[in-house]
Amino acid sequence: MNDNYIFDYINLLERVLSYGYKNNYSLKAVERMISYSSFFQSIEKENRSSIITDNALITQLFDVKEVDMESIPVFNQCLWSAESYMRIQKETSLTFEAIFIYLPLKKMYDFFPLYHEMDFLHIIEVFKNLYSKQSILSLLLNEYGFTLKDVSEKTDIPYDTLYSIKQRRRDVNKTSYETIYKLANVFKVRMETISETKQ
Repeated sequence: MNDNYIFDYINLLERVLSYGYKNNYSLKAVERMISYSSFFQSIEKENRSSIITDNALITQLFDVKEVDMESIPVFNQCLWSAESYMRIQKETSLTFEAIFIYLPLKKMYDFFPLYHEMDFLHIIEVFKNLYSKQSILSLLLNEYGFTLKDVSEKTDIPYDTLYSIKQRRRDVNKTSYETIYKLANVFKVRMETISETKQ
């Protein structure tokens, strides 16, 4: 992530979170909008050269025609969460989608009272601890209520391969493109997310 733009990125993410919060969008829907936004994907790849306006970003993400951004207050938990997510992304280079799988907005907002007065290094360490405990595949299995057998039957990926990926005994990036594609398709996530690719 380009250091010259990090505070602009934080401000834009805060505006997205605050808009969603004020207008009662589901947190999962907001996470998905961010994860699949070309703007935020370009941040992941560190190739953003210019900044979009908050109005343009909101209209694009939320598919609304006009927004009065002055009517959207800054919610403290949204501002803190925006900076936390941006710093985690900068530190780990994971996709926003992967970060949300480990640390969803609901959990981040719940952390606000405890961590907001601390240095951001603390929330980064919380994230790294969550990341070290489970693979993306393990978390997605829990979220969808699937077993490895279910996924093996749906994808024709051998059970042993899935077990090794789940336990991080096998680097998912050393499996075939087809394996990553099938897993991403089953769990409806980006291939970069399922592979835990560092952007």
